[in-house]
Amino acid sequence: MSKPAESVENETEKTKRPAKELVYSYVRRKILNGEMQGGDFIEEKVVSEAVGVSRTPVREALHRLQNDHYITLTPRRGAVVRQITAKELAEVYESRRLIESHAMAHICREKLTLPSDLRVLYDKMCVTTDSKDFVERAEYDQAFHRAIVATTDNRVLVELYDSLQVRQQRVAIAAMRVHPSRAETIDREHLQLIEALENYDEQAAVEIISKHLRPLADVITRLPV
Repeated sequence: MSKPAESVENETEKTKRPAKELVYSYVRRKILNGEMQGGDFIEEKVVSEAVGVSRTPVREALHRLQNDHYITLTPRRGAVVRQITAKELAEVYESRRLIESHAMAHICREKLTLPSDLRVLYDKMCVTTDSKDFVERAEYDQAFHRAIVATTDNRVLVELYDSLQVRQQRVAIAAMRVHPSRAETIDREHLQLIEALENYDEQAAVEIISKHLRPLADVITRLPV
């Protein structure tokens, strides 16, 4: 009997990418789309059979997933999916407010040219409002905000921002699952943000991003402490 299409990468893909990369992508996708949730155990045998590889690349991928804050490896218990907590969500948003507010103020004061693909990313996010593909939406959202930060041409700032990427995406997806109707509000705020930056209106841009990156109380209360 052939394996389900959704459980493994196709043979062409396997020949292009190392086994550990296939495992990493497989587990990461399942965590992001909610098939593997916080607190779930990840069995090496199950993953190796699903992806069609030996256990060695599975172990290598699990170590990378731990370094990227997707899972926790514990003695005698194995791999456990990390839980997004209310505290972590609040801390991620606070860190982003600090970085992005500074970036937007710098862009407006120096009248820097915005990335040409900013509105393209905005349009792609709007499509996910209808499709409700929260994983894809989180990826576009992260790219949108990173593009703004990168406009400062401050490599250290961008590296700091990139260090939040995994948490940022997981937090965004968790928030959207709790409050999917907020997508239209987020789209509206993204457009307002683009317009404020295009007009180099520092006060408006900082006010919008400060409001945009405030986690909602009903999202926080549904997450573990």
